[in-house]
Amino acid sequence: MSKTNQKDSSCTPVIPAGVLISDVKVTNLGFQITFPNPRHDKPLPPIAQVTINADSNMEISIVVFVSKKTDVDLENLYVIQQFSYTNEQIPFANFYVCYDAVPKLCSVFNVFQLTFNAINSSKGYTPNMTLPNDMPMPDILDLKEIVSFLWDEDPKLSRGTVTTVQQA
Repeated sequence: MSKTNQKDSSCTPVIPAGVLISDVKVTNLGFQITFPNPRHDKPLPPIAQVTINADSNMEISIVVFVSKKTDVDLENLYVIQQFSYTNEQIPFANFYVCYDAVPKLCSVFNVFQLTFNAINSSKGYTPNMTLPNDMPMPDILDLKEIVSFLWDEDPKLSRGTVTTVQQA
């Protein structure tokens, strides 16, 4: 999500499709994880828990690992949500944890937790162009699993984790 400069030209940040979730609680868990060797600059996949509660809300908690060498504050982490359908007409949701810094080669990672409720919003619906145009926006209660990503400006480097939706 950072600006990339290359010989007198610049690229604008790549932002995933979807809608920004405005009410996200971000917590620095106050500890670090250390690997024996420096990890490449690709983001580590997140860990997530997803539950449909008694009020029919989808509660999501995502834990991300951000390089200690990457200067990221709590207010710089945000979540974008996207709904769509697979080619098999199965509804899905992607949740992208984004920040504005380039990952750096490192062996020590800070741990952050983001907690929020998914939102039913047509702004976050991206129709699958291989399916009929009249497919309705997926309903949160129809989802069996979600995918969470720690988003890097290069989607090929971003890593996703599939998480099964639990009923309360």
